[in-house]
Amino acid sequence: MAASIAFNPGLPSAHLLPDGGGVNPAEQLCLACGMCCDGTLFDGVQLEPGDDAQKLKTLGLRVSISRGKTPIARFPQPCTALCTNRTCRLYADRPSQCRVFECGVLKEAKAGRITFTAATQSVKKARRQADKIRRLLHQLGDTEQHRALGERFFRMQCRMEEEPTDEATRSVFADLSLAVHRLKLLSHDKFYTRPPAT
Repeated sequence: MAASIAFNPGLPSAHLLPDGGGVNPAEQLCLACGMCCDGTLFDGVQLEPGDDAQKLKTLGLRVSISRGKTPIARFPQPCTALCTNRTCRLYADRPSQCRVFECGVLKEAKAGRITFTAATQSVKKARRQADKIRRLLHQLGDTEQHRALGERFFRMQCRMEEEPTDEATRSVFADLSLAVHRLKLLSHDKFYTRPPAT
């Protein structure tokens, strides 16, 4: 889960579509998911040279720019532009990576290799697993919902190694570790995309 690559920050809600029409199956799938924006799949997004970092900051993204010979602008996940209904409040102004990213499940469904019903089932399965991770983190005292799941798990892992814990806490952490492992396997199998074979 600890990746700093692109994500798609959702889609406009149906009443915001340019043609005023309904939401197509691909858009429905993204609106049912949101994991590329909510910190489940990625920890952050790097801006491209054509993106206006200052404008995105003004619009509310937590853009930071590294200090170095070649500065890198990025913003962390969960994205502050993601709304509770999984739409994007910055959809018209979203960064380049957000415009082009499509997860593996969406690509497979759009190509007709799986049905949108099957794609939705994969999304539901992954969301249930991510929700389980969030519940276990909360049970262990983590309330840092402004951080990506990968970062939250890493911080909890460090805490478990540094602090004395009782058997019950270790048992919950073992359940958390297994849940994270299962989500990683599912993410790599279904959601992350691979470069085309040459």
